[in-house]
Amino acid sequence: MCVLLTAAAAMVCMLGSPVDAATINYGNVTYAPGFTAGNYSDVWNLTAGDLTLSYSIDLSGVTQTAAYETPYVEVGIRQVGSANFNPGPWDTYQGGAGGWMTSLVGDLATNPVLLDLDDKHNLSASGNRGEADYDVYASDPTTVVAPPFGSFNTRYIWGDRDGVDPWQDTTMANTGGTYDIEIVYHAISSTLGSMIATINGNGIDTVYQEFLVGGNYYAGGLSFKGDMTQMQVFTGAWYTDGAGGNVHVSDITVTGTRVPEPSTLLLLGFGLVSLVGLRRKE
Repeated sequence: MCVLLTAAAAMVCMLGSPVDAATINYGNVTYAPGFTAGNYSDVWNLTAGDLTLSYSIDLSGVTQTAAYETPYVEVGIRQVGSANFNPGPWDTYQGGAGGWMTSLVGDLATNPVLLDLDDKHNLSASGNRGEADYDVYASDPTTVVAPPFGSFNTRYIWGDRDGVDPWQDTTMANTGGTYDIEIVYHAISSTLGSMIATINGNGIDTVYQEFLVGGNYYAGGLSFKGDMTQMQVFTGAWYTDGAGGNVHVSDITVTGTRVPEPSTLLLLGFGLVSLVGLRRKE
């Protein structure tokens, strides 16, 4: 309860705390062929604590006329004022403006008893940085490794929708094209952060994305740049010409330290099928 005694006290009461610990559920978004991208207006301050972004993505409705005809779906954070799809160094923050997960479909010509490269999820950052640029070990999210250890020798970045042969790792098999993704963002400094992702596809055990380094697999993530006190959640999708069907991104939930603002989604582009009501729980 707030008791207003003076005009100055009233102003303090109206403004509230400069930061706000919160969990916000933004609901669901469904994408269709074309381009759609937008952001939620809440501003998050990573220097006051880690930010956790979680959601489910269903790629099972995607169709393609050839391998790698795909929607590119991005869910992540970017600095206030930056673009809502592939935010890059040409935006507000020179050298980088955010970090996100990119999901796509590889080849749907599947074999139920062999390893298929059906669905891919890799962290991305401004400056066209992807899996070859992973440079933060999950065991130490405060340290950026140079040169990067990222490569295309990976585990748990690709998902197989059906079965594999008896000699293959089944951790990311039998997913059905649905995945639960969680990204933990950490501020290393006011302009540099790290992000580590885990995937729990179709009820499998939660796994980190791993890279082969010196003969062993290590869980890793990616660094990204931007103003860590001024980050917003964004999501978008762009379809190549030969891709069809819908992609559902659901239960988009953020836990972190927020600079209090109303929650609305600003939509740009074409191809949005539906946006289910934003829900807030704090």
